[in-house]
Amino acid sequence: MENNVRPRRGRNNVYLGAFFGLIFPVIGFMLYYVFLFSDKLSVSEYWDFLFQSGNIAGALSLAVIMNLPVFFLSIWNNRYETVKGIVGATIFYGVLIIIFKIF
Repeated sequence: MENNVRPRRGRNNVYLGAFFGLIFPVIGFMLYYVFLFSDKLSVSEYWDFLFQSGNIAGALSLAVIMNLPVFFLSIWNNRYETVKGIVGATIFYGVLIIIFKIF
């Protein structure tokens, strides 16, 4: 039995997925700042606060959640090559979070 499932129109490649996987957490990180700290701290003060208090790993963990909608939309549209890029970028962020937790 053949699998006749084809991706819908649009791009379906690992590089696009990696781009989305790297950009959406940055957007999530900035949204985290805007909603919680923008009235109290400037961006540079916020960045210093995260590093000095050791909360950078937690903030990045919340930011990576922004990859979930892109991941599921890609799955539902049968763009599996894009999903590979998103997963790779998420693993990259996971390693970065572990490094920040250790050091």
